[in-house]
Amino acid sequence: MIDIRIVCTHDAAKVAEMLTRLLEAEQHVVRLTVGRQAYHDLEATKDAEEAVLMIWSPAAPGQEYMLAWAERTAPERLVEISRAPGAPKIRRVSPVIDFSTWRGERGGRAWNALNERLRAVTRLYEPPKGPSQQAVMLMGLASVAAVGGALAVRMNDIAPAQSEQIASVETIQFADAGDAGIGGATTFVEPPSADELFRLPRPPSRIPLLPHRTSAILMEPEPAPVMDIRDATLLERLQGLNPLRELARDDEHG
Repeated sequence: MIDIRIVCTHDAAKVAEMLTRLLEAEQHVVRLTVGRQAYHDLEATKDAEEAVLMIWSPAAPGQEYMLAWAERTAPERLVEISRAPGAPKIRRVSPVIDFSTWRGERGGRAWNALNERLRAVTRLYEPPKGPSQQAVMLMGLASVAAVGGALAVRMNDIAPAQSEQIASVETIQFADAGDAGIGGATTFVEPPSADELFRLPRPPSRIPLLPHRTSAILMEPEPAPVMDIRDATLLERLQGLNPLRELARDDEHG
């Protein structure tokens, strides 16, 4: 919003007061200059960054202070409305707005034209607004998401190529290892467990007994003693002469 100074004669004071209330309701800072005090305000606010709203009422074109404000104010800052025909011919960049039928209402052709002219003056002094903080945050999030998506796509493209490269390198290494006498099995077979290697046959739960086998074994006669047909050695003859050996035999059979 831009500051506004309203300059008018006494016959347009009521219109100027209505404009002041309505413009202040739209967040403008409005200063009202009525009558001959406009001479003093002109020198004090000659270079102020504010829009000058001049009301050309029936008595205004004949007042010297009104002409002084119109001639000394930069055309870019000047906003003019007319309550009656007869606005003076001065250097201006926009036409005078017809307010002859305006009765204090907001809206309508005259009010909209006034607001449009005030916005044009505002753009001269206020720098262009940058993007809002929310828009900047959204743009930042969109950028981060775009970068993350690009990285994900790039990693997905690189991963298969790296896997193929690693597989080819391993194949080459195994092929070279054969020339050096180093290698390994290409097929892996699980060896049998220790239980299968050292498993003993399970004994039968019941051992059948042959009938009458025990009695037959017990009734077999003792084998006949083997006759010694060789000659006794000297040591055996000497042992036979030993009386203690005979006693031991008697004890054994007795």
